[in-house]
Parts: sequence; structure tokens; C-alpha cells
Amino acid sequence: MSLKPFFILFCLVFSQSLFSQELKTFKVNPGEKVYEVISPRDRYAYPDFISGIVLFKNDRIGGSRMNYNALLPGIEFIDQHNDTLTLDNLETIRYIVMANDTFFVEKAVTQQILTDGKIRLARSRVIMISNHHRIGAMGLPTDASVDAFTALSSSGNPLKTMVAKEILTFKEHVTFYFGNKYGQFKQANKKNLVSQFGNHKKEITTYLEENKVNFFSEEDMRKLFGFLSKL
Repeated sequence: MSLKPFFILFCLVFSQSLFSQELKTFKVNPGEKVYEVISPRDRYAYPDFISGIVLFKNDRIGGSRMNYNALLPGIEFIDQHNDTLTLDNLETIRYIVMANDTFFVEKAVTQQILTDGKIRLARSRVIMISNHHRIGAMGLPTDASVDAFTALSSSGNPLKTMVAKEILTFKEHVTFYFGNKYGQFKQANKKNLVSQFGNHKKEITTYLEENKVNFFSEEDMRKLFGFLSKL
């Protein structure tokens, strides 16, 4: 999706945290609209669409009013006709800046939390359907589980008008990533850490053995970032 040129020089070192609230669960009953139950406050990163800058891999810069939608999950923007569209062709994008936050789109839309210029810590926050229940005899729900965290298609964003025919349960899911200065990320886990920082395998293994690390805890990931940045 093309964006009108927006020539601004910028440099970002540290990113602010957007998603500090506890993870939530949303229940959408039959006849309810998904977008009415999961409010803009819950699905968007910012209260309103704000000026955003896109730096493409060919060094072209574009800009528009933008926001991150955790239900897609993806970046939405307002075009010249005041329509809300989803940013596509993500493989052509180096990163996106909104407010004081940097978003990378290599494998998932990830928000940078910390960087020392060489190492990056980022986080993805998505809202995904976790299960659904059909209404059975006497109006009681019956179990009809699906694979946990099954992603919904963002093509045309059908969720905007989707009305539930069954009881749908959506859950927030947060994943952390470590990346390099080029914005190449791998999910935070022991195997990937050893792969990314192979020259420090012994130090990393010792740290993980001596510290009870929860790879889904932002506090633990910030501590691990501090350790890695000193290697």
C-alpha cells in the first residue's frame, strides 16, 4: 500500500512501553459484534490514529495517520479518502515509527522495548480467538474447541462487521523477541539465544541455569537484555 511522502529525519534509541496492562480475555456472545465487545481501547495501541513514519528497505520514506491493531494483527492507516486500510507489502518495510515507538514487521509486528544499538528487545501483542462454543439443547453451550491462538484472517478486515453465531473467546497473547541492529528478530527462548549469541553460549547457559527465566515475562526479558548487552 503506497503512502504519500513524509520526509522527516529521525533517530530512536529507547522505546516506551505500550502494553503494561495484564493480559485480558474477551467473551463475544451470539448476536454480538466482535468490534463492539473488543473496544478500540483494547485493540489499538493508541487512543487515536497518530502521525506515523514508514522507512522502506529502498530508503524511501512514507507517512500517514496510523495505529497498531492487535486484532488483525497489523498496522492500519488513514488514506487520502479518509478510509482505514491495512498496511501491506510488509516485506518492503524496514521499520515504522509512531510517537516514541518503533515497530518492526519482519516475521510479526513487534514493538521495540529496548535497544543499545546492537541488541534489540521487542514484543508482539495480539488478540486471537482461543476457543468457541456452539449453543446446544436448551440453549446451553457445548464444547467445540479449536487450536489455541488460531489467527484470524485480516484480508479485508471482516472482523469490523463480524457478528458471532457462537460463543467466541478471544485472548491477548504477548511474545518477546531479541534482534540485532538490522532489525532481524528471533523469539526469545533458550535455543534461539544460543543461536543468536553463539560466541557466548557458555555465559548464556550459566545465566539461564542460575536464574529462573520466564520468557513471557517483560521484567525477566528486560533483565536478560541487561545481561546480554554487557557480553
